[in-house]
Amino acid sequence: MTQTVCGRCKSEGAVTDYVGKQDGEVVWTIYRCPTCNFSWRDSEPASAIDPAERSADFAVDAGNLDRYPKILQQQG
Repeated sequence: MTQTVCGRCKSEGAVTDYVGKQDGEVVWTIYRCPTCNFSWRDSEPASAIDPAERSADFAVDAGNLDRYPKILQQQG
């Protein structure tokens, strides 16, 4: 699995939001999908972040985002 493919909507090009380091070494990275705003840490199990392993019950159709109600509106 490519880390920059969203586990929820399968869009490519996730951005890095934070890099966790220990003793100067990267130990995990938090990614965010600019399409659906799903965030994940690369150290999570594949069942939570890999589109091939993640339950389809939690998938989002990136081509039809208007069908999903907005729960939070980001300001700014």
